[in-house]
Amino acid sequence: MKKRRPPRKRREAALKKKREIVALLKQYDISEYIEKAKRLDRKFILHIGPTNSGKTYDAIQALRQAKTGVYLGPLRLLALEMYDTLNSYGALCELLTGEEFIRVPGADLTASTIELCDFRKRYDVAVIDEAQMISDPHRGGAWTKAIFLVDAAEVHICLSPEAENLIVRILKSFEAVYEIHRHERLAPLTFAGKIDSMKEVRDGDAVIVFSRRAVLATAAELQQLGKKTSVIYGALPPASRREEVRKFANGDSTVVVSTDAIGMGISLPIRRIIFREITKFDGEDDRILNGDEIRQIADRAGRYGIYDKGEVLTVSEVELVEDAITHQGLPLETVTIPFPKEVIDSGYSFRKLFQEWQALPFIPGFSREDMSEAIFLYSELGDRLARHMERQLLYELITCPVDIKNERLVIYWLECCIAISVGVEPEVPDFETDDLEGCELQYKALDVRHQLLRRIGVEDPRMDEKLELCEKINKLLLTDKRKFYKRCRICGKPLPATWSYGICDDCYGRRRRKHRRK
Repeated sequence: MKKRRPPRKRREAALKKKREIVALLKQYDISEYIEKAKRLDRKFILHIGPTNSGKTYDAIQALRQAKTGVYLGPLRLLALEMYDTLNSYGALCELLTGEEFIRVPGADLTASTIELCDFRKRYDVAVIDEAQMISDPHRGGAWTKAIFLVDAAEVHICLSPEAENLIVRILKSFEAVYEIHRHERLAPLTFAGKIDSMKEVRDGDAVIVFSRRAVLATAAELQQLGKKTSVIYGALPPASRREEVRKFANGDSTVVVSTDAIGMGISLPIRRIIFREITKFDGEDDRILNGDEIRQIADRAGRYGIYDKGEVLTVSEVELVEDAITHQGLPLETVTIPFPKEVIDSGYSFRKLFQEWQALPFIPGFSREDMSEAIFLYSELGDRLARHMERQLLYELITCPVDIKNERLVIYWLECCIAISVGVEPEVPDFETDDLEGCELQYKALDVRHQLLRRIGVEDPRMDEKLELCEKINKLLLTDKRKFYKRCRICGKPLPATWSYGICDDCYGRRRRKHRRK
């Protein structure tokens, strides 16, 4: 029987291991990125301006002229838009995202989501879009790594004015050559006041709410008023979202109802943004939007070449919304340092590596990539199963994008991981697809399976099944909205989609008066 070390010896050993892990992680702090960046021969062009200012358009013009190049953006929809745009110019371009890889014979350009940037290649031109996301605690590290390490003769960075000081500070840290191109909104944005009723919604408007249920209920309410609607929300698959966008852009629908998913990566001919809600659930509590979040959404109003100006209205919090769109946001202050994949093969447990990474001392002006979701998924796998996996594979599995708030999806992810660990192809998900929620869950599960397979070098042959599911979702969107149309359960009177109660004010008043008489 193995003799256990005394408690004091165990504490000393644990303390020694902790110091070793901390020392290892500190080797990959920001100073390492600065030294690597200094060795690259690059020139930077900063395109600074708000949404609808043409900054990305100008950057793409440089990319279309390049012999080799890459577009790096935050969303599949943005990468897909650039893929379509560049190929329409005759500049052959491939598409690379977590969901798909579309090869184009003879292409030397790639439109990609930023996490898939290939740092081994040398490009003539690289475009890094939406660089203000460098402060995002979960994904910002991808922008940090791209700005420091993408190897291109000319790097175009597109960013909002709030990120200017931060990005310039980064470039100065490794003595980069850079120039600044400033862009103004092509269609001015104005605050147009308060709106009291959905009857005031006009063609070309986008109505903003903050839950899937509120989106569908508001769309149903507007359709009762004779408005044809498109809907956009986070759980909607990309292909379905694109179809909803197409309907609005082509005039098949006249009003968009959306969550804040509209705030990035979607180009729509919107005349007015209407905030029906100004409060959203952030995973823990309902909270009022901050100025930056309001502005990100509001900037979608006013499509240059279609409308002379964009307008913003709100149902509530008039002063907050007006202030947000008439004043520039506060400068961003933190750069997100990405978790170093280089430490994966160190031999230390993932749990310890992640925990010590999260606990490293604060560095002014910097934050570290939040690995809490990876820690959660690692815990779901369990130490026993994790110990029998090859470490690179384990890292790929626990950093796969999964909606960890959806228990059924996490259970399916775990089943896939167990199958992969024993060399078996994961079973195809089989969730009920009779309604929208079921179809959306099935799509998410198929996407989890697809991404896990790609991470082990297997191409999923079930892309057609995902597309068929998207078509079914778009058909259901035409009918299922009616299920969310709210009526008073006593008198049947129509209720606003954001109404918190099951009865109207009149019925509530009659009930109270009746109760008092008793």
